[in-house]
Amino acid sequence: MFMKKIKEAVFYFLVFFQNKIFCKFVHPKPASLRIYYIGGYWRGPNDMVAQMLTGLRATGVHVVDFNTDNNHDALDTEGRPLWHRGVSGPVWLVREKLFPLILDFRPHVIICNAGGLSFRPDDADFLRMLGIRLLTFVLSDPEVYEPSTSKIAENFDVLYSFVPEYVEKYRRHGPQAHLLPMATNQAFFHPAPGRQEYECEVLHLGAVHADRIEPVKALVENFDTHVRGENWENYGIKNHGLLFGEDVLSALNSAKIAVIFSRTISGFQGVKVGILDFLAAGGLVVTEDFPLLHRYFDVGREIIAFSDTQDMIRKIRYYLDHPEEAEAIRKAGRERVVNYLTWDKVFPKVLPTVLPINGWPLDVDWINNYFLPEK
Repeated sequence: MFMKKIKEAVFYFLVFFQNKIFCKFVHPKPASLRIYYIGGYWRGPNDMVAQMLTGLRATGVHVVDFNTDNNHDALDTEGRPLWHRGVSGPVWLVREKLFPLILDFRPHVIICNAGGLSFRPDDADFLRMLGIRLLTFVLSDPEVYEPSTSKIAENFDVLYSFVPEYVEKYRRHGPQAHLLPMATNQAFFHPAPGRQEYECEVLHLGAVHADRIEPVKALVENFDTHVRGENWENYGIKNHGLLFGEDVLSALNSAKIAVIFSRTISGFQGVKVGILDFLAAGGLVVTEDFPLLHRYFDVGREIIAFSDTQDMIRKIRYYLDHPEEAEAIRKAGRERVVNYLTWDKVFPKVLPTVLPINGWPLDVDWINNYFLPEK
């Protein structure tokens, strides 16, 4: 026990010296930046949290990740079901499980990604006292704001949300809060050989939501449509089964058009990461038209957008009948994504807002340059 205490004290000193003293005079270069990444990847290799991790590693920083899906004993949900992560309350990280691993690694930054993850306030304060900076990404606003992230925001130095309207809300809780642009990982989402069993005119990948039922029925009635996602069979729609990993890439390259609906289960409308993923994978994407979409894409040249179900059917029929125009849009959409909208380009802009990094200057206007000009 005595030796354990001595070892802990040594680690505390090393972390404090690295972050509070040494880094004050010598800012870390990307290759020497140490990041401890905590997140869950329950959707497999194409999970967004996993794709962000891959993009972070592609920048050249030194990352150790802690997969919460394999370490449920590191999570305290205060009696709430584990699968409710973030939607019914915070998920507290267990000090006894995480601290020995963190101190052994001696990170500059800890990233808690998704699922309402947070250290308890006293633990967060202790890590900050050692000079470790705490960063979180909120991927499911607005659904998680009231039950969880509004309660844990103050435990972080920097917080990023995808939803512009929520950035100011988080600032009121204490952390630096910034808008996080949607991005993808082209190392995973890339064109792949199609397969005969996946060939169709229209592909929809996604779980059933009330607002999607009638439009998807219209797709099935009008086109050779493959619907893949949770619970569609409960509404009389043939479910072709869930896909993960490389199978997703093959399906996207076997379908002529992929349709994505933009609203969350609560009705909030935003740019889904699937839009960028599918475009990077080589798909031709059709989605709902709304103002924020135009900040990411030249709509009509890089992506197809519709106003209602009738307009969706009309435009899909048009581009099925005009494959050369469809191909031009597909290529332009992919070029836009892989050249600008990838995680390996986002993190070198995000991390300097957390701490100074030698070679990655702080650019407060980068988010505006990332988007297309507002029309």
